[in-house]
Amino acid sequence: MRRAVAVALLAASIAAVPASAGARRHRLHLPPVELPRALTVDEKEWAIRPSKTLVGTGVVRFTAYNRGEDNHNFVIVGPDGHTVGQASVVPGASVIIATPLRPGTYQLFCSLFAGTPESHYSRGMHTVITVR
Repeated sequence: MRRAVAVALLAASIAAVPASAGARRHRLHLPPVELPRALTVDEKEWAIRPSKTLVGTGVVRFTAYNRGEDNHNFVIVGPDGHTVGQASVVPGASVIIATPLRPGTYQLFCSLFAGTPESHYSRGMHTVITVR
């Protein structure tokens, strides 16, 4: 008897649910992903490699390492063409630059011997990152 009552109650509760309830879809409202605001940049003869190419707006901390045998420098130029940070880096050393960045595309490069055939930029020491 108890089983019959339980089955009847279950059948009644299923019948009471509107047909559209089964078609209802829930949407997740996730918070926006927090982008990193720190990265490392490895420099060596004729390459510059950032650990991340997408970072968040605000103060971004760059740690540039000279992994090569020659002196290099590290330059950050903003979307407006203005330099927002730069430092010299001797072989085996690192520098830290923390600078506020707005959304846009930023150039990272070594500017040694600019304008000459020996320019580190023209030899491949340049890349870009995006700030969102």
